[in-house]
Amino acid sequence: MESDTGIRFDDLNPARALLRIQFADLGLNNKEWRIVGRVPDWNRSEWPIPDFVRRDPLVQRKPRLIRYSDKDPSQVEIEIPIADDTALEPDRLSGYGAVEIKLAKILRK
Repeated sequence: MESDTGIRFDDLNPARALLRIQFADLGLNNKEWRIVGRVPDWNRSEWPIPDFVRRDPLVQRKPRLIRYSDKDPSQVEIEIPIADDTALEPDRLSGYGAVEIKLAKILRK
């Protein structure tokens, strides 16, 4: 399926996601981000909320894996110390402008 912008939505796959990040919906609410189409046969269970890492730069302790609830993304289900956090995105909420900048950098590569 193709949107009016030429973007295809029928071959999306979470394994090929370019960025995993938490962000607010202000860009949509302000109509600065427009909705360009729908994903056919969307299956929420195929797109679980990824794990994140929480680091405290002031306290010398191990980074912590943070797992949010798929049913309520405001609820932390698991928070445990981990040794290797290199594959995880930081546990923080980004503004929509920061998301635009990060995606632009990724797409330029």
